Amino acid sequence: MGYIASMSMPVSSDTDQTLAQLAKVAATPPWTSSPAGGPRVLFISLYCFKSFPVRGFHQLARQSGIDSHAVFFKDNLTNRHTPITEDEIGYLKALLRRIDPDMVAVSVLAPYVPAARRVIAAVREITDAPVVAGGKHPTISPDEALGYADYVCKGEGELVVLDLFERLRAGSRDFSGIQGLWHRDAEGRTVDMGQRMLIQDLDLIPFEAYGEPQMHFIEYGRLYESDPEMEAEEILVMAGRGCVYMCSYCVNSLLIPMNRGNGRFVRLRSPANVIAQVMDRMARQPKARFASFNDEVFGVFDDWTREFSEAYRQAGGPPFNCELVPKLIKEKNVRALVEAGLYEMHFGIQSGSDEIRTDVLKRPGKNVELLEKARMLAECGVQVQCDLILGNPFDTAEAQEESIRLLAAMPQPLKLNTYLMQYFPHYPLTERALKEGLISAADLTEDKVADRTLYNWIYKPDVTHFDRKTILENCIYLIPWNTALVWWLAKRSCERSNPVLGAMVNGLAAWRYQLDFCANPALVWLRRLWLVGRMAATGDLGGLRRRLAARLARST
Repeated sequence: MGYIASMSMPVSSDTDQTLAQLAKVAATPPWTSSPAGGPRVLFISLYCFKSFPVRGFHQLARQSGIDSHAVFFKDNLTNRHTPITEDEIGYLKALLRRIDPDMVAVSVLAPYVPAARRVIAAVREITDAPVVAGGKHPTISPDEALGYADYVCKGEGELVVLDLFERLRAGSRDFSGIQGLWHRDAEGRTVDMGQRMLIQDLDLIPFEAYGEPQMHFIEYGRLYESDPEMEAEEILVMAGRGCVYMCSYCVNSLLIPMNRGNGRFVRLRSPANVIAQVMDRMARQPKARFASFNDEVFGVFDDWTREFSEAYRQAGGPPFNCELVPKLIKEKNVRALVEAGLYEMHFGIQSGSDEIRTDVLKRPGKNVELLEKARMLAECGVQVQCDLILGNPFDTAEAQEESIRLLAAMPQPLKLNTYLMQYFPHYPLTERALKEGLISAADLTEDKVADRTLYNWIYKPDVTHFDRKTILENCIYLIPWNTALVWWLAKRSCERSNPVLGAMVNGLAAWRYQLDFCANPALVWLRRLWLVGRMAATGDLGGLRRRLAARLARST
């Protein structure tokens, strides 16, 4: 396909007008009964019931006076995603017939492109409403996304969506000429409409919709209207947008250069705005016990952190966890957050090798710094939770030895998440792996990317190979068990290769995956009986009573 030169309109007047409209919408309460006679829109999330974009756009539409529906088509069941069934497609078609939308918008991530193609094909069987695609895949590959959608939103979508609403109110389904919304002309050439300026004041954006009207959930061959998040113990919140680093395996390595000159990339909502949302969610979710801040820069800025911590404590917010790049962790900010309720901090190690972490993954921080920050967090009473990427072809057996030594030196007990290295088209790490012959173009087809991320996102131990690197990776996978046997196996495996030890490691790794991740019923009950027997044999009857009471409390 050819391209037409950018037809972007001047940013200033258009953006100022739409920002003024966003400010007006932010101050307008959402409708409680759907407005009659106006345009109808349908937003679709793929494989994510928690979808921030779709929940956000549904609420933006409601506060704009638009008759909006949100469909959450399939959920993120890590490593256990269920395939789309004809019954589920049937439920979607029935909703389309009932809603009769004037526009359908779909949020698409790279792993879900095959699902997007199937869902949009079903949409086109029922309605001729224009289909708009947004999200990471359309933003990074707008021309590819125009292969399944009529229009593609490149970059943040709130201002584009407000312009779409105005077109619909005017009775038009022709969305050409909207800045940030790409399309193809009559000759099939891609019309580059650039992208919108980044919204600098995030307080203008309405809170995401939770438990609101006209939200539909499809999974396990069923359609239901009740929002499952209303029963969740976790309140998941994003206090800001953007990251300061460009790790080679992360989407920000593409988004940051793409947005240079487009406004500040790293932005935070005001502390008052964040706290108001947490308290609103507390009121909506009676079972909520804690909050999780899903941001890369939460707790980085000193003034913001101090103001948030004081106000959150006074508001009586629930205990919370957050994530942060270790390089950005500051003790004074951690102590302030602990006073407010911080109990756990999540950060990425990704590789135990300083060289691979900095030179290949382009992630800052040396092992000595990671240990320093982890020990400081432990001294402050914060549980450390680490991420490590396995299956990285740039890693070596020696790098895995370094990972084991690093993890052994961390404050114990250690929480550890292990992920499989993923390759997404156009990412710097992917391009380097292609160049060095570690992967091929066949590994980057839509179906390959989908299969790998849907069914092997969390590291699935390779128990069929007995090379030293694989054995050491499986030792790392076992470390969350934190038993003397696991650490003995890891230490011995670092010292020398031994087929018997390798077989033990692989067998235990397979057992852990079935027990902890797949929740194999036989293994779960076997482990429970072993724990009860051990506690009874050691006379720890008080501990046994506490465990049983906690189990009963969770089941009621």
